[in-house]
Amino acid sequence: MAEPANAIAAPLQRVGRVSDDVPESRRHARERRVARDLVELSRLQGGGERADCAPVDLATLVRSICADYPQLRLDGPQNVPVSTDSRRLARVLFALLDNAYLHGAPPVSVTYDATEIAISDSGPGLAAGLLPRATEPFVTGERARGRGVGLGLAIAARQAALLGAELQVSNATGGGAVARLCFAAATPLPALS
Repeated sequence: MAEPANAIAAPLQRVGRVSDDVPESRRHARERRVARDLVELSRLQGGGERADCAPVDLATLVRSICADYPQLRLDGPQNVPVSTDSRRLARVLFALLDNAYLHGAPPVSVTYDATEIAISDSGPGLAAGLLPRATEPFVTGERARGRGVGLGLAIAARQAALLGAELQVSNATGGGAVARLCFAAATPLPALS
């Protein structure tokens, strides 16, 4: 039992150390969010989670999620019928968008079709040494000090895997980070009526 306790305690201690100047209520909210993320990551790594796929219009789902984010450019077809677990896909997209705004910079671009969703930010990108490990738990860049504990991309990658997709993280040639959610052997469905 000590190992799971340590897995939760270390990130929470990090949140406490870097948040001494943050009001107590915000620090507690952040600690609760980190604890929830750790439980989610543990469930995903345990192998017992399954995707509950159903017909979904990917375009409608992406547009509704992106509506909450400022300075966002969105490009994709009007309708993209696919079969996926919309709850898990939304979790991936929220994690990637939050990461782009927290660690990157606006404007953020989202492009999508039946085979891929790509999210690009206008920040400095990820350090070259960080790229191969970016989706591992607790991996953070220097800029993330005080702004994350390295769970968002790890959770997004594991949720993506449940959907039969792969999360690829890279840097754009002109600057900024790019997260690509690539759907393996995507089979578009007939148009939803």
